[in-house]
Amino acid sequence: MKILFWNTYRNENINSYVLDLVNKYEVDILLLAEYRSDIEKLDLLLKNSNQALVRCNTIGCNRIEIWSNYSDMSSGLQTDYYSLQVVKNELIICGVHLFSNLRGDKSYERLEKAKEIKNDIAELGEVENTKKAVIIGDFNGMPYEEAFLFANGLFGLPVLNQYDKNIKKVNGTEYTKYYNPMWNFFGDFNYPPGTYYSDQSSLNSPMWYIFDQVIMSKVKWTL
Repeated sequence: MKILFWNTYRNENINSYVLDLVNKYEVDILLLAEYRSDIEKLDLLLKNSNQALVRCNTIGCNRIEIWSNYSDMSSGLQTDYYSLQVVKNELIICGVHLFSNLRGDKSYERLEKAKEIKNDIAELGEVENTKKAVIIGDFNGMPYEEAFLFANGLFGLPVLNQYDKNIKKVNGTEYTKYYNPMWNFFGDFNYPPGTYYSDQSSLNSPMWYIFDQVIMSKVKWTL
């Protein structure tokens, strides 16, 4: 399975580039944030692409658009900031576009939304009898932010160890672990060392940011 996420940043001339990426990388599931181009035209292009992608139901989520080549893909909960989809009654896909810090620090808001996302995935997992999940999109925060790293958030750890326990108990409360491979961008041995570059005139500016992330459940799965 190949999943592509792209925040197209309101680019009105993006359709041909999206189609090229879908065909080049044989994308099975496409998620777009801040899409502002001609969606009817893109629908037609994707239906006639090599992958024959069909638009999924995201009514209720205005920040994410999703296409898939799986005929047995169904829609779950749709909210302003994330869309839940289920592939083959086995894998939960959560496309997200969370609050940005453009108008002030929104880290606490992202933490509360992360808790909602994790709870909604767990509830849908109970219905579908699966623990397999992928959360992907524009998180507008770094992997080490409380919302995405802490146990009471998404708990996206930098190391995947299949022999490790999937649950961690803190003060009597159990938290499900997730794996965040985006930590691999950090360091001098990969380039680019992030997904977004901004050299701000600020004492606290890492210059390279990892706003676009993918966090997945720490269970073995293949589709």
